[in-house]
Amino acid sequence: MTTNTVRRIAVTKDDRTDDLVAASNYAAAWEVAAAGANRRSAEEWARAIFEDAPPALRRFVVVGWIWGLGLRLGPRASPDHVLGWLIASRAPDRMILRVHSVVLGTAQFVLRVETSRIVLASLVRYDKPWAGAVWSLVKPLHHRIVPYLLAHAAWESRKT
Repeated sequence: MTTNTVRRIAVTKDDRTDDLVAASNYAAAWEVAAAGANRRSAEEWARAIFEDAPPALRRFVVVGWIWGLGLRLGPRASPDHVLGWLIASRAPDRMILRVHSVVLGTAQFVLRVETSRIVLASLVRYDKPWAGAVWSLVKPLHHRIVPYLLAHAAWESRKT
């Protein structure tokens, strides 16, 4: 894997350890190489991926989360949230972000920091009968935006 190339990978059992999403209806994961990735904590990477995204894209994503998916975001400028997603668990090498959606159910990002790569898994558990249909419309955007955000964060980390 070359630097800043994002690859789709299998979701591992470690990404599904939380009972809330162990039986998720949707799961996908991506990895990006980042030399010395472990020099940053999982929280620093999560903030770089989501909060340091290009402003126009960040606004587009937040509007889509709120108005399109009905995500109940928390305060975006909070030590307990990353761009409105609740920090459900944090460790230097792993972070879980979680949010409830009135349209879908529960969504979660699991971020793992390894020696030379970052892995971001996205999991959604449907609680509504129409959630699968809604997610099928959103999924193509999700599959383009998440890899871009990972590549952007990895690229920006090389500058520092």
